[in-house]
Amino acid sequence: MDRSASIRAGDETRESERDVLLQRIAELDRSLEQALVTAEDAQEEARLLAADRIQIEEEMTAQRHEIAALRERLIASETRRAELLDALADSDQRLNTLRRDENHLSEELQTSYEELQVLTEELEEANAALEQRVEERTAQLTESERRFRTLFEAMDEGFLLADVLFDGDRPVDVLYLEMNPAARRMAGEDFVGRRLREISPAFEDHWYEVFGRAARDGESTRTELYAGPLEKWINFYVFKVGAPEQRRIAVIFRDVTERKRTQEQLKQAKETAEAANRAKTKFLAAASHDLRQPIQAAALYAHVLLGSVGSDPIAQESLNRLKASIDSLNGMLSGLLDLSRLEAGVIEVSVSDFSPTALMTRLAEEFRGVAEASSIDLRCRPSRLAVCTDPHLLERLLRNLLSNAIAHGHSKETDAKGRVLVGCRRRADGVEFQVWDNGPGIPEDAREAIFEEFRQLNNPERNATQGFGLGLSIVSRIARLLGTEVTLRSWVGVGSVFSVTVPYALKPEAGAVVVPVANREPRLKGRTVLLVEDDEQVRRSMTMMLKRWGLRVVAVSSAGELAAALPGLRRPHVVLTDYRLPGGDSGRSVVELVRQRWPVPGIIITGDTAPERLREAMSLGCRLLHKPVLPADLAGALGEVLPS
Repeated sequence: MDRSASIRAGDETRESERDVLLQRIAELDRSLEQALVTAEDAQEEARLLAADRIQIEEEMTAQRHEIAALRERLIASETRRAELLDALADSDQRLNTLRRDENHLSEELQTSYEELQVLTEELEEANAALEQRVEERTAQLTESERRFRTLFEAMDEGFLLADVLFDGDRPVDVLYLEMNPAARRMAGEDFVGRRLREISPAFEDHWYEVFGRAARDGESTRTELYAGPLEKWINFYVFKVGAPEQRRIAVIFRDVTERKRTQEQLKQAKETAEAANRAKTKFLAAASHDLRQPIQAAALYAHVLLGSVGSDPIAQESLNRLKASIDSLNGMLSGLLDLSRLEAGVIEVSVSDFSPTALMTRLAEEFRGVAEASSIDLRCRPSRLAVCTDPHLLERLLRNLLSNAIAHGHSKETDAKGRVLVGCRRRADGVEFQVWDNGPGIPEDAREAIFEEFRQLNNPERNATQGFGLGLSIVSRIARLLGTEVTLRSWVGVGSVFSVTVPYALKPEAGAVVVPVANREPRLKGRTVLLVEDDEQVRRSMTMMLKRWGLRVVAVSSAGELAAALPGLRRPHVVLTDYRLPGGDSGRSVVELVRQRWPVPGIIITGDTAPERLREAMSLGCRLLHKPVLPADLAGALGEVLPS
């Protein structure tokens, strides 16, 4: 009986220890719950802690199963002991056997007790480790919260948390939960605990739609919207946070009102500049037309006088000065024409493989006389490398660069002879054409301005012999048309180099390109020209010149006069007409009127450089010449359009 009491006392002790263990487990659960509450904002770490707790609970459950198994074994031992006592009472002969069984059972109980002690120690160690991990996790959560709060308070962007309130699937309001200082500064007040419709019912519907999609569908959005009540443009990023069943969002935003205003000002400035550019184009077209009429007549009369002055030196000098003045005006107007064509987009790019050697040599020979007259040593270093580009546009580009270098490439501050070099360099991406000069150089603050129209350096008196400030602007536009750009390197007091790079030829063995040149002396004699020109001086001078070339001329002053005379006329070989005619008629109406009877070619002469004139002539299949028309250009155009 004493042994039974001892066993029961042991059981009570173990029960008491288990109660203490369970109480500690309960305390552990409460501590864990408190840690979970404290770590609500750090859900990820809380989940890890919960996973640890679940693992420990699983281990405790396994231990409970083991304890239950031991208890069952104890119960079985008690039953067995009772049976042994009964057997002892029944028979002393079995005493020794029962004692042996009792000893054996005691050993098993001792072993079980020792195992229970080992399990208790392991459970205590596990409990201590769990408490340590909880403390570490709590410290980590505290540090994370501190860092988050520091970032939350210090960040320049506004940050807010909010719950989106729905009526079914339709977002109807936004409840603000938290805002950082930057958000309060941008909003002008603290919205925490308030609803958006309460703050201002005037907030636009698009705010609710964007916030609703993020809260309901998890659709993150980065965009810019205008907040009417705040009178601000807001750039923001909204995304879903919290548990899946929650409809909570976070918004990071900043005020971009000033940037929007700047963009709007830039847009208005661009529109103003474009309007000014269109006005400039119209003005140049109108002004050039009014200037070309008298210049056209003067050029034609000068050509007629060329064969009439004889050997009188004074008359020859006067005529040469007259031609120089006309050529100067014509140069300026031709520059305007080139700009107009480039703006009209009617210049077609025809790319081919060719060797630029002949082109560069010909340009050097053409400018050599002008260079010598300006005391400039012109040298050419052509390349045998074949290129792939438009040879006509490349020639125009190099021609303008050479003209500019010769006109401005000699320094007036020194007596050194001017030098101009045109050459080529092999580059990785193509052949680089270069035009060097040893002129005064270009200051850094003027290297962009020189590519603008009518911008010249060191020519305040606008001396026409130095050009009109159109050459480099045309060069820049031609380069863009060819898909490249003009680069400039310059050293003040030393000189400058303009360069442009074009691709290598697809076929390196490409030969020199043949640039077609208009036939200056066509066989025109015996052909009939139908001339329509309202300006009497131009009409008379044009008629005189055409007749000197051996052409028959039928001249009228208007489309109405042409319509009246047309039934009695024989078929002409070509129609030569001014664009602007009395009564609102135009060169187009003249060509269309004549072509109702005969399919004859047409040449339209105009002083209007508007891009529309260029496109209109192309649509009619007519040649378009701009006043003042040089006699050689008119002869070349007639030779091209007249059938052989």
